[in-house]
Amino acid sequence: MAWQDRTEYTDPRTDGRRGTSRLLGKPPLPRRYHEDGLQPMVLGNSVYAFDEETGLVEHDLSGARAIQALIDLNPFLSQLSPRYRHEFMALLATRSSARDTQLRGAGASTLHIVLSGCVYEESAYGEDTTVRIHGGGAVLGAAEVFNEDLHAPTAKCLNRTLSLALPIARMRALMEQNSQLASALGRALTDQLVAGERVYNRRNLLPEERLAGLFVHLLDRCAVPCSRHGRMIEGLSQDNLAAALCVSRGTIENAVKVLRDLDLITTGYRQYRFPEERELARFGKVRTLPRTVTGSAEM
Repeated sequence: MAWQDRTEYTDPRTDGRRGTSRLLGKPPLPRRYHEDGLQPMVLGNSVYAFDEETGLVEHDLSGARAIQALIDLNPFLSQLSPRYRHEFMALLATRSSARDTQLRGAGASTLHIVLSGCVYEESAYGEDTTVRIHGGGAVLGAAEVFNEDLHAPTAKCLNRTLSLALPIARMRALMEQNSQLASALGRALTDQLVAGERVYNRRNLLPEERLAGLFVHLLDRCAVPCSRHGRMIEGLSQDNLAAALCVSRGTIENAVKVLRDLDLITTGYRQYRFPEERELARFGKVRTLPRTVTGSAEM
């Protein structure tokens, strides 16, 4: 993400314009301005246009503008110099994958830089499995680039996912030629490992607290626009959540009920909406205040 973790940015009031909400506090200046004066801003799985002069956020850029913003603000790609990033991008293939598409399988030989979407990744070690849920900013296959003896995890799209793909062997060869690429990939892998420890392994907390913390994490990576609350999470089943937290489905059902009774969550079919993200973060014992976008989103 392009902004600091403690940035807090909207109030729940709209400004009389459909598809806008007011931003509290100004973000750092981005790398580029559009001709219409709007700046691209990425929140989770969505691209917004921020007008610094009026303080309004217009939801859901589309087409080439949205893809370019996702590329410009991607945490991995943004670490590369503009010149090398241009050269590197020319080598990548764009993949748009529908829900339930298997993005990577056993013996996978392709690295995916996720621009947007929600991906369910499962790693097997003997009879045990580890599940991680990734969104925009993840680099799938980074570990195999550094260690060719590793078995590739399987990865399935939980909603429509946009990624940039490159054969792992090619990535490995490029890293040997360019130190900044190796550094950027190493940082991406480290960030994913640290997030895994911080988000998924808080076993001293109650299940509902762990689930709330997971939702806070996913909102910054996998969120989609929501007309009532600005953004929401969709595509995940309760079985997916149970596997990610290494608990039973019954435990997740009870945890969801607790969060619903506390008015921290409303649910639909594979949809999770959050009326008060700050309260969700407090309940989930997440120290970093989540970024919030509220107001009316054009669907």
